[in-house]
Amino acid sequence: MDSLINHQFLGPNPASRYTVDGLSSEEAYRLIGINTMRGFEPVVHTQTAKGRRLTTRDGNLLTVVALHGTQVMSALAFEQV
Repeated sequence: MDSLINHQFLGPNPASRYTVDGLSSEEAYRLIGINTMRGFEPVVHTQTAKGRRLTTRDGNLLTVVALHGTQVMSALAFEQV
């Protein structure tokens, strides 16, 4: 099953925020690994707070990896297509 991978950086100020669509699996895993080495904690989300599986509006399964420092700094969305 293929994944559509998007990354959103939630920087400390609006001018530093950006989104990158269409990352390869290798780029996404490298980004997670580099940020883990820098001290960020990756947290994987596959369910909502109510225990339902995360999905896109189209019904595709969704996994979100949030990179936490003192706050959420970055999120990667893996959409199964």
